Amino acid sequence: MELEFNIEDKVHKLQIEFKDRQYRVNLDDKEYLVDSSQISDNCLSLLVNGKAFTVYFAEADGKRYFSIGGEQFCIQEAKSESVTAAEADSTALDEAPTVASPMPGKVVKILVKEGDGVEKGQGLVIVEAMKMENEIKSPVKGKVEKVNFKPGDLVDAAQPIIEIKPEEEK
Repeated sequence: MELEFNIEDKVHKLQIEFKDRQYRVNLDDKEYLVDSSQISDNCLSLLVNGKAFTVYFAEADGKRYFSIGGEQFCIQEAKSESVTAAEADSTALDEAPTVASPMPGKVVKILVKEGDGVEKGQGLVIVEAMKMENEIKSPVKGKVEKVNFKPGDLVDAAQPIIEIKPEEEK
């Protein structure tokens, strides 16, 4: 199976082959041997080249959300080449980035407040899901426009917790 997908606006090529009771995964021309077992409906245990990972995942609005070792990722199918870079840029500017939980959980702590400036990769909120606390980080440099939840609130996967106005590039 061959796939193309986007992570943080970068296209990645993935080939997966099941052979000898394990997956051979080629990601961006690097090969990995992967053993997988499902723990629950939204959790996998992976052994990648001998290193263990627990992966939580959820899907909403055609996007797939993953949490691996406290890092969150949103994965989408790669856009067709008919979408120009200018169209992609204008779409990105029209929609304010949001910070959401990759899976249903409980907001433990909000690390910023409305009006705060944030850096790309800065921790914004801690959400507890599946008995693990996950720090969700800012996808862009910008300013916190709106905080939609408070500690103790329950959130669904992909539900916007924080809205950010990106800083305009100079």
